[in-house]
Amino acid sequence: MKRWRISFSLPATTCGLLALVAGCSHATKCDYMGNITPNPIGTTVDPVWQAQESNAEAADFIVHDHEWIGNSATLNERGKDHVQQIAARANEQRFPIIVEESSRTIRPDTQYQYAVHNNDELDAHRRAMLVEALAILGVADAEERVVVGHDFTHGFWDLEGQRALRYNFSNQGNQNRNNGGGVGGGF
Repeated sequence: MKRWRISFSLPATTCGLLALVAGCSHATKCDYMGNITPNPIGTTVDPVWQAQESNAEAADFIVHDHEWIGNSATLNERGKDHVQQIAARANEQRFPIIVEESSRTIRPDTQYQYAVHNNDELDAHRRAMLVEALAILGVADAEERVVVGHDFTHGFWDLEGQRALRYNFSNQGNQNRNNGGGVGGGF
């Protein structure tokens, strides 16, 4: 039994001696440690989340290339709804309003004449139409805020889109099996 007590007391004594030799006591901090006062919860991560939230809000003010009817300056139905949403928030939130560059123009001087090129004239026409629409909807400084530019994100490329779609469908099947099946419960 004494041997058992010695084995527990020896590590405790060794740690105490090491703390005294190092110059630290339990009640005070060591000089080399600097400020060890804990910060309030969220002090370091909250600014990151706020920046991401702000970037997401700014992305809402992009009128995408797919919201126009083909290679025209006419908005489709989804584009019209989106412009109305932008106008409703534009006076409160001071983000630039971006017309995404067109990317579906055919250039006759290319070998294969694929519809993959930008069209600066079309982009300028779309910008002018959007400025006029926003002014009608009550955005006073639309002329200064509407610009032509890139989307913030590039979207999916090639196999990434296929992989994401395949993953989404396979997970839906797993959810139905795990939650008791689809319609009618766990048959």
